[in-house]
Parts: sequence; C-alpha cells; structure tokens
Amino acid sequence: MKSYEAMFLMDAALATDWPAAEAEVRRVLDRASAKVLGLKKWDDRKLAYSIGLHKRGLYVLAYFEAEPDKITGIERDVQLSEKLVRVLVIRRDRLTPEDVEKAMAAAAPPKTLSRGDEWSAAGRGRFGAPGEGPEALPPVEDLDAVSAVAVADLPDEIER
Repeated sequence: MKSYEAMFLMDAALATDWPAAEAEVRRVLDRASAKVLGLKKWDDRKLAYSIGLHKRGLYVLAYFEAEPDKITGIERDVQLSEKLVRVLVIRRDRLTPEDVEKAMAAAAPPKTLSRGDEWSAAGRGRFGAPGEGPEALPPVEDLDAVSAVAVADLPDEIER
C-alpha cells in the first residue's frame, strides 16, 4: 500500500453539513479499500472559475493508504458523484503519522483577493494611508534615471 494526499472539492451546499460531506468522502475511499489516515474540512470558498453550475466549493483534505491501481477508481467515483466536483490525488512517499497530525492541526491557507476585490481595495487605501499608493507616485519623465537608481539599490550579492 502507498500513502496518498487528496484534495476533494465538494458541492458548497455540504459546507453546513460536515457529517454528510465526511461520509461522502469516506464512501469513495471505502469503495477503493483505502485506509483513511486523516480527514479535514478546509473551507468553503469562491472558485476562481465556475465548474459546471458550481461557483463555490467546499475543500476537504484527506490522507490515506491504498493500492496504486485503486486511484483511478477513486477519480471515477468522484466524477460520478453528485456531491463531489473534483479531486486531486498525490502520492506521498515517506509520509509519517507526525506529518498527518501536523497537517490536520494546521489552519487552511488564507483567502486571496479576487480581481474585483483587488481593484476595489486599491481605492480604499489597500496600499497604505490615503495618498501613499501607486497613484501618489510622481510621473516619470526620465526612465534612464529611474533605472540607474533601481540598479544602485540592489544588494551586492546580485549580479548587475
């Protein structure tokens, strides 16, 4: 048996019903005769792009042991499931129980701003106090002078 890490993307409707989401992931892994080492709900987030009718999704992190020929069955079961949207399975060599415990205790990565949020945040002083953002920089007439200053500010370790 080999060790694997999988990220399941589920229907966002399951975000409020963690036992049902967990049961669905366990069902898929049990069909593949996988031994579940750890299962964690990450977060319900907006997707970068729509997948079918899904604009949001629930991310679930799983660590398990299974035979290598069973991975295609897991991926097929995810495609056939109405609750699961996608899965990414990665083989993890030298996975220790401490690694699994550490991953289960870690928080989900921070959310990033989407393009709309980023543009609106710029006008609200995302770059610092009002008047300190890129719009407050003076216009550049002489690009050679700016390049010379930028190169002079490089650390000595970097080749110029």
